[in-house]
Amino acid sequence: MRKFYLSVLILIISAMGYPSTGFAVENATGTTSKLMHSPAHVKWQQRGSDYKMSVVEADTPNGQAIKARIKKKKQRPWEIALWFDLRDGAVPGEEIEMRFWARTAKAPKSKETAEIIAFVGRNEEPYDAILSEEIMPSDDWQLFTITGIAERDFDPGKIKAEFQLGKNKQSVEIGPVYISSKGQAQK
Repeated sequence: MRKFYLSVLILIISAMGYPSTGFAVENATGTTSKLMHSPAHVKWQQRGSDYKMSVVEADTPNGQAIKARIKKKKQRPWEIALWFDLRDGAVPGEEIEMRFWARTAKAPKSKETAEIIAFVGRNEEPYDAILSEEIMPSDDWQLFTITGIAERDFDPGKIKAEFQLGKNKQSVEIGPVYISSKGQAQK
């Protein structure tokens, strides 16, 4: 039954209408960012136990989000995760940017916000990160931007974007996610 719901979730998110991989945007400073995946074809995967994932209506650009209800705190935050693989790789010195919408749907007891870790890095041992940051979204939708610089080669198909959710018993909502390369970092 869980595979069925995951398949429905993938179908719904795939129909959200994002630009495809290779979509490049020039910003006001003249630098170009290139998407490292096709947001319209994200194949979300889940890991762990003691959670429930569902698609909900949301005040995000596409009107939808994934709601993750964590039923039990885990010893390590990555024991419950929502993630997808990226098609493109990264080379040393390349700046990677992760943009995503998130909000706390229900904070842990005695806390004002949920606590999640946003991660972009290798999808196999040694699971080294290009970027990894703990965020604490409020109960209002927020657009987060996190950047990191690759310190070594990351082969195409060997990088994932992940939200580690198991730090607390909590509920969070994750909206659209965009991972892009900004090229070689400025020195």
